[in-house]
Amino acid sequence: MKSLLQHCQLFSFFIVIGVITSCTKDFEKLNTDPVKVTSVAPGSLLAPAQFDGMWLITKRAHRLSNELMQYTVETGALNDFARYEFKENEFDAIWSTLYVKANDMNEMYKIAEKLNDVNNMGAALVMKAWFVSNLTDMFGDIPYTDAFKGREEVYYPKYDTQQSIYTNLLADLKRANTLFTENKPFDSSDLIYGSDPVKWKKFANSMRLRLLMRVSKRTEMNVPTEIAEMVADPVKFPLFTSNADEAMMRYDGIKPFINLFFEMSASEFSGSRRMGKSLMDLMNTTVDGRRFRYATKNTPGAYVGIPSGYTEQETQAFADNTGLKTSTLATTLKADDYPFPILTWAEVNFLLAEAALNGWISANAQTYFNKGVEASWRQWNCTWDPSGSTTPGATYLARPTVRFTGTTATLERIMSQKYIAMFFCGFESWYDYRRTGYPVLPVGPAAKNNGILPTRFEYPLITKATNKANYEAAAARIGGDNLRTKVWWQQ
Repeated sequence: MKSLLQHCQLFSFFIVIGVITSCTKDFEKLNTDPVKVTSVAPGSLLAPAQFDGMWLITKRAHRLSNELMQYTVETGALNDFARYEFKENEFDAIWSTLYVKANDMNEMYKIAEKLNDVNNMGAALVMKAWFVSNLTDMFGDIPYTDAFKGREEVYYPKYDTQQSIYTNLLADLKRANTLFTENKPFDSSDLIYGSDPVKWKKFANSMRLRLLMRVSKRTEMNVPTEIAEMVADPVKFPLFTSNADEAMMRYDGIKPFINLFFEMSASEFSGSRRMGKSLMDLMNTTVDGRRFRYATKNTPGAYVGIPSGYTEQETQAFADNTGLKTSTLATTLKADDYPFPILTWAEVNFLLAEAALNGWISANAQTYFNKGVEASWRQWNCTWDPSGSTTPGATYLARPTVRFTGTTATLERIMSQKYIAMFFCGFESWYDYRRTGYPVLPVGPAAKNNGILPTRFEYPLITKATNKANYEAAAARIGGDNLRTKVWWQQ
């Protein structure tokens, strides 16, 4: 039997690092190499992929996306990110870990398929779609067709176009919807839904809705028709219908299943970060009841953020605020049992509000918008009002800068509220910004990259070094490997 290194040479430019570093040590019993061990129960591969993939996305969003989207502003050594400057190897860990996890799910599917284990086949397709969609949304064209052919000794995979990747992911999610069934066993180590096929089916369709909206500018993807078909038949294509359905990592606070921010030092998690002015101003003008879940108060007891895109010295002065200080990340976000979202009911409602606003579905966009705001408040355990009462939810929805009716029923209004709701939801707000241009974020005077908020990440250093010919072909095809090149769905 070939060695693990030989089998993973298909990722010779990224996987070697990933195999060594990506698996959480406490999940060693579950983190079985699926390429070497074909007799493993397919469902046992699910938990390590969920845990490691979720942690990679959450941690890197905390480090990168939160800075780009001005949720936070780093005042110390990582202040470069707010100015759109990155080290050459910054994206290597994202690339290697997500490919390892996607490969694990590809192997899980094949093992489950041999056993006709339809529920684990469906779960593998959904998780693989989540990992791969993040990869292609970050980088653009990436290896896909050749990327999981280690057994065939394809060591230098070609890069697929993003259009072909999305076509495959959307087909996989549509197929996953047909696989999940309550009448078949679902034995797995599932950390999200405890092996509930009904909720997994809703997750598959809600993920498909997310990805359809991502590519909605591309007429060749026929998105209006696809979304209309889903919404018109909720029995065949069930979506999330409450907060109880949403895909969350609800940590129990008992090792190994803990929020790993808990093990970060306070200084690494939040000590040198301050809340972004864009977010805090938006929430302050509406007296947003979620503020205490997101941020601390400054010395006088106010929620105060700082502007992004200034020099490190200027940023530190903003943070000091002439001695009054500014808000940092809420300490509760670091709790060992604090849950973080993959895909929420709030997001589904905002997606449907956008579809209704565009006239793709026969529905009231305001109703979905209001449900999205309420769902977000409830997700963050904030007090909402019963139907028909006046405080606090109804008051919030009636505020001039929140109200969604008449001339204020716009895409910008949807995306502004979605921006608030997507706090700590991976890289989703960055993807939304690149697709819609909302919310409008000021670019600071010290920003690099021609003052353009990055539209993609540059391909990792390890890829350039070890899969050079295919890298160069992909870079030429997309229009250059830089932070300003738009990915296919942005065109």
